[in-house]
Amino acid sequence: MIRKSKKSGSRSSRNTGRNKRDTYTTSSGQTIKINRSLGQKLKARKATHAQARAERLAGMPKGRLQRMVWRMHPKRLWKYWPSREGMIMGLKLTGIAILAGFLLLVGVFAYFRKDLPNLKDISGNNIGGSIRYYDKTGKTLLFEDYDAVRRIPVQDERIAQVMKDATVAIEDKDFFKHGGFDTRGILRAAVNNVKGGGGQQGGSTITQQLVKLTQNWSQERTYTRKVKELILAVELERSYSKKEILTGYLNAAPYGSIYYGAQAAAEGYFNKDAKDLTLDEAALLAAIPKSPGYYSPYNDDFVTSGGRESLLGRQDYILDQMKEQGLITQDQLDEAKKVDTLKKIKKRKPRYDGIKAPYFVLTAKSALEKQMGAGVVKHGGLDVITTLDMDAQKVAEEQVNAGLAQVRAQGGDTAAFVAEDVKTGQVVALVGGADFNNAEYGENNYAHALELPPGSSFKPYDYAALIEKSDNVGAGSVLYDTKGVVPGYPCTTGVSRTGNCLVDYDLRYPGPLTLRYSLGGSRNVPAIKAMLTVGVDETIDVAQRLMTNFGSDGQPDPTKGAYNCYSDEAFSQKTQCYAASAIGDGAYLRLDEHAHGYATLARNGRNIPQTYIMKVTDATGKVLNEWKPSEGVQAIREESAYIVTDMMSDPNASYLPNKIHRFNGWKFGAKTGTTNDSKDGLMGMLSARYATMVWVGYHNRTVEMSGFMESMTLPIVNGWMQSMHQNIPAEEIPKPAGLQTLPAFVVRSHVGAGSIEPSPSSDLFPSWYKKPSVNTNQKIDKVSNKLATECTPERAVQTGANANSSAISVDKSVGGGGGANTNEKDDVHKCNDTKPKVSISTRNVTCLSSGCTLTVKVTAGTHPISSDKFPGQLNFIIDGQNVSSKTLTGPGTYSISYKPTFSGTKQLRVEVIDSVLYDGSDTTNVTGQGGGFSVTARNGGRFEWSGASGAVTIYRTGDDSEVGGCVDRHGSSCNSSLSSGVQVYAKDEDDNRVDLVSK
Repeated sequence: MIRKSKKSGSRSSRNTGRNKRDTYTTSSGQTIKINRSLGQKLKARKATHAQARAERLAGMPKGRLQRMVWRMHPKRLWKYWPSREGMIMGLKLTGIAILAGFLLLVGVFAYFRKDLPNLKDISGNNIGGSIRYYDKTGKTLLFEDYDAVRRIPVQDERIAQVMKDATVAIEDKDFFKHGGFDTRGILRAAVNNVKGGGGQQGGSTITQQLVKLTQNWSQERTYTRKVKELILAVELERSYSKKEILTGYLNAAPYGSIYYGAQAAAEGYFNKDAKDLTLDEAALLAAIPKSPGYYSPYNDDFVTSGGRESLLGRQDYILDQMKEQGLITQDQLDEAKKVDTLKKIKKRKPRYDGIKAPYFVLTAKSALEKQMGAGVVKHGGLDVITTLDMDAQKVAEEQVNAGLAQVRAQGGDTAAFVAEDVKTGQVVALVGGADFNNAEYGENNYAHALELPPGSSFKPYDYAALIEKSDNVGAGSVLYDTKGVVPGYPCTTGVSRTGNCLVDYDLRYPGPLTLRYSLGGSRNVPAIKAMLTVGVDETIDVAQRLMTNFGSDGQPDPTKGAYNCYSDEAFSQKTQCYAASAIGDGAYLRLDEHAHGYATLARNGRNIPQTYIMKVTDATGKVLNEWKPSEGVQAIREESAYIVTDMMSDPNASYLPNKIHRFNGWKFGAKTGTTNDSKDGLMGMLSARYATMVWVGYHNRTVEMSGFMESMTLPIVNGWMQSMHQNIPAEEIPKPAGLQTLPAFVVRSHVGAGSIEPSPSSDLFPSWYKKPSVNTNQKIDKVSNKLATECTPERAVQTGANANSSAISVDKSVGGGGGANTNEKDDVHKCNDTKPKVSISTRNVTCLSSGCTLTVKVTAGTHPISSDKFPGQLNFIIDGQNVSSKTLTGPGTYSISYKPTFSGTKQLRVEVIDSVLYDGSDTTNVTGQGGGFSVTARNGGRFEWSGASGAVTIYRTGDDSEVGGCVDRHGSSCNSSLSSGVQVYAKDEDDNRVDLVSK
């Protein structure tokens, strides 16, 4: 029996109710809690823990972070964390870290995924490849341009299993096990990158590499890109089977040179399909993608750089890996290593193997890059339908090839040609050189890539600018082709044989000419005056508006070459152009742009974009770019352009003996061009349908060609024009409604070799032309440009309708711009003027067959013997045949050497003409004791002879150059393109010589 003490009794007395029943105090004073509820137990435990925690915290820092650091002290570390409280804390922190990591991962995925594409196609069809260029029908493949990418996607079954196995063995041996990325590989690469060992590593699986290839990320190596790559790799694995992913990779992997994908590589290196690859070939190809620029057998330094040994070593390593991974047997390994795989690789094909119309294709490629960007073109995978007309191109190539014999005979070695459809602006034919395969200069594209001086073929732009920018100019207006200083045109080339640096091919000055005959005769002096009247920059601006495509701002495209002058031979420093550029001297343009300028004239001044591209589609057939007809921009007014093309189409005004301006009902406009140094020959032709341009020369423009440039250029361009217009209905350039036909100056002096005078008494003028208020039907003194009187010498009188050149002159350098007062009379010539005299020093001259010297003395009259406008002239005439002429500088004694071509006595008349066209003469007899060789000049540059010993050659007197068409001629005649009045001599094989003047 237990006895209750007084002390315990007093404590028990303090417990009431439930508390009394739940406690019992022993004799030792210990209280025992009995019959407690679960809540009371938990409450008591909590209080106990709180008291214990309070006791522990009493000796610790106040803040949580400070306490965490305090617990990490080495003395307390192993006491706290293994404790119950430490383990609970560890679980809490782990949970928080897992949650935070998950949320971070989701956030990173969401952040990067929003900017990533959906990989809908991994077959290789959507990642570029070659660019195929077709003609305008889309049926004839001109060239498959691989440039830096040749890719031929194929299906899985068309790739050999050994190729798949070799790729997996070296690139990703766990490919069939992982879900898109290799964690161990990523960690290994990360550690390596942090430590800085062995360069940067990626740890990429085949799936990740396919992502990089399809997104063109191969050159971007950043951690951001790596995250994106992992995201897409996981998505690929969820969307595609392993077989599809491997096939996609094998269709996109780089195998060196231009080859991307196993099929392209198999064809390129081994000339076989990927499905037919052998084990050794597959191992060699699988070795290349690690470093295509180093391992490719087609690299220029493949042997010297060590690439050959490295490739073979990597090939052996791949074979060993295949054996180790159970993909091949030991026997297969041994057999494969015995094969010299490099001997199987075929010789590399030329880059442009099989190309058709190579210069056109390269020009179209350049146009494609400008339209769509160089990056798009380099990426490839496009089908391009060009504007090339195969029939037109075939004719162009035939004509160029046929004309090269004449080009070479005259000192050149190459030619270029371009043709544009006037209605559409599409380039239908282009030949950029004589031989594309020539190792030295074959790839020089003279039709597009190189700038050339245009010579006189620029002159249509001079007159277009003059008409467009003036209110008093038309085809019948006058510019003076006279000798003398032209203000604004400094002599920079020294003084020529005529005493003036500004001359023409025939060294003549025909006097006042209409614009029609100035252009048709290709006269230099009027062309330069036209440019100076308008202004050099203003004229070039008009030319640029005609020649170049317009930008979105309605102005000529500033990226185009247009017409430029340069201060250096490398054409890198542009400089100011001067008046010489009016005749194509010292300024440069591109041939296709020049043809476009003529096409714009043929469209009555409407410039529509010149184009080489009809349509561009990608590998899926999506149209990326397509040509559509354009309204264009009115570069100059319709009437200005029409007048110029009408002048170009006038056979009577043209100096060309061959009248090429009419064919099968068509009107052809034509303009030739020869540079002053004879290194370039050009010719352009146009119609309502086509505009063309041809250039001939030596490939590096260092050789001066001989003879007439027209002998080389005309057959090529006219041959093409006639062929292309043969079977299509004739059309004419529409005549603008506002044009006026008004009285024009009548040209009666002979202008060019093939021109026909007199010129028409009426001509075309624009609607804005202001008519002169003078009578133009007069007898005019050529010297004073006033009314002729009874004192005016006969040779100074120009008689007929519209004979007053001053009335419609626009030549500011000769007082142009208004008509002379018709009431004013010739005030230069007086009836009592003393005429010039000439006296023959020796009377009754005898000339042996070896020749003799004829000497005369010239005396001036009232007026000087010579002037800039009308240089003095001395003519030696035997029996009515002018055998020699001399230009006089003043009075004095003059002689000529003469070799008779006749036997017997004939009359010699010597005639002098002074600066105001007075003349005087003297006569005597000359007895010839020559051989039987005699030569007679006929009209039109024809020469006839008899008594010659062997072949006969006609030479120009002075420079002894041969006259084209009359070199080593047998028979009794020859035809040349000489104009009248040119001093020449004929020689036979016995050196018998006859001097005479052309008619």
